[in-house]
Amino acid sequence: MRDRRRATIDISAAEEDAALFARGVGPIAVEVLPQLRRSERGDLVVRGFVNRSLEIEVVFAGRRVKEVGPFEKWLATRLQKARRAAAAVGRSMPDIESVRCPVKVEGAWRPRFKRDDAGLETRSYHLIAARWSIVDDDGQAVTFGWPVAI
Repeated sequence: MRDRRRATIDISAAEEDAALFARGVGPIAVEVLPQLRRSERGDLVVRGFVNRSLEIEVVFAGRRVKEVGPFEKWLATRLQKARRAAAAVGRSMPDIESVRCPVKVEGAWRPRFKRDDAGLETRSYHLIAARWSIVDDDGQAVTFGWPVAI
């Protein structure tokens, strides 16, 4: 089947944001895990939790993918620190679920439907990030991404 998507260079910021954030954006506090993957479109997908128990995926998509480098490095540093702390007290490597990193995300929820082996659809949600803030090693809040251009 032919790919009918326009080239990325032909899409304006306003058009991209209108598609990604059609339902508006809001602030959401998320605890992300240092578990990263790339989607087939090149988006960064990070596993996280809202309200400490609801598992979600945070997606960094479109032109914002260019700004995730420092975020990826920050997550890797958090994992290394957890490993070093465990080794210093003689423990085994910490469970990835216990390495939760707080992030403030300004984004929008997008529903996702997955069909299981029995043919039933399960609804889950992705959080599409427009802007995100982390606290660096100096205790300063650092913000990445852009406000929605709609």
